Amino acid sequence: MKFIQREVYLQLKNHLKSPEISLILGPRQTGKTTIMKRLQEKLKGLNQTSIFLNLDVIEDRQFFKTQHTLLDLIEKKIGKKRAFVFIDEISRLKNAGMFLKGLYDLKTNYKFIVSGSGSLELKANIIEPLTGRKKIFYCFPLSFTEFAAYKLKIRFDYFDKLCTETTKNLVLQPYLRQRLISEYLNFGGYPRVVLAETEEEKTEILREIYLSYLEKDIGLLLKVEKEQAFENLVKILAHQVGNLINRAELSSTLGLAEKTVKKYLYFLEKTFVINLVKPFFRNARKELIKSPKVYFSDLGFLYLAQGILPSTQKSVKGNIFENACFLRLKELHLLKPPQFWRTKSGAEVDFIISSTETGKSIPIEVKSVPKGALGKSLISFIEKYQPEKAFIYSLGKKGQIKKYKSRSVETKVQFIPYHFLPPVL
Repeated sequence: MKFIQREVYLQLKNHLKSPEISLILGPRQTGKTTIMKRLQEKLKGLNQTSIFLNLDVIEDRQFFKTQHTLLDLIEKKIGKKRAFVFIDEISRLKNAGMFLKGLYDLKTNYKFIVSGSGSLELKANIIEPLTGRKKIFYCFPLSFTEFAAYKLKIRFDYFDKLCTETTKNLVLQPYLRQRLISEYLNFGGYPRVVLAETEEEKTEILREIYLSYLEKDIGLLLKVEKEQAFENLVKILAHQVGNLINRAELSSTLGLAEKTVKKYLYFLEKTFVINLVKPFFRNARKELIKSPKVYFSDLGFLYLAQGILPSTQKSVKGNIFENACFLRLKELHLLKPPQFWRTKSGAEVDFIISSTETGKSIPIEVKSVPKGALGKSLISFIEKYQPEKAFIYSLGKKGQIKKYKSRSVETKVQFIPYHFLPPVL
């Protein structure tokens, strides 16, 4: 299978020298196993010894009864010298966290690279016992930058360079840019979907991923009591993308206790299907009690959850484009996740992010087809919080900078197209 260069691959490669366990988490079918196999190939090219074990394979699973049983196998296969041990699907192992903790504390010469799908079990049984012994790497569906770089055949060793080169190529090729944006906004970034050549193949793979999530992650791994109600919740959330989540309303619609709805939303977050975005307030107490907005982690999955077949013939706008812009903002690796701003009177700014240099708030509005004038909500935020800069995301070309003066501060409002990442220093 073709290998798609990923940011997480570079991060893991750089972490191979560290004695900590490299723990890779993420949804199913986002390329965790492929990345681990690629790392093993890289090590082989450097004459480094390694072994690959998969807990989905019964023959491998039998050696995980105790730490010493596993170490005996490893010693027989590759000896006691410095080596790399890849363990795939650790979530299959009961008490996986304690097992890995024991391996690490035995102070062997082995470096462990471990993967697992996101789940409640992973949170409870793996992450907490490994405090101080691991570094977590998240493997999500491809970001738009990674997707575009693969399609444009851009090779990279540093992610910052990738962003610059990808944007430059997209600017110079407007027709190709339009086609790539349309494909990504409709089919998302699951690697197998990206690699599929026809829309029919892409849709079929998305169906498989969607059903696999409901049947395996939810039906078997999380043991949700009311699977149909859970599936209905996913569908409702898909149709409410970019809107506030009212748990009481969801409880009434689904016929579930509000406590159960809260638990299912937690499941969806921990399996990386949705992101709950909190409101922006100066008062932290208020922030904790206000309703969040929901966005999905993959656009193709979102369409399937809505019961719609994705197609590049459809124009993307409204809440879908807002979801796409949220995923772009996640690429910035902000110290604080994006938030949104909403007043009791109904004024709302889609996203509020913080400058990575000054910590100051930066409002970002999403308008698939901007009219050029600043909206009342954005002006309200500017007048209240006096930001130095603001952005309006769109599907258009890179636009002009408007200046809005409020009291002693002049805010620069820049119109930016989807293929640009906002400069947030």
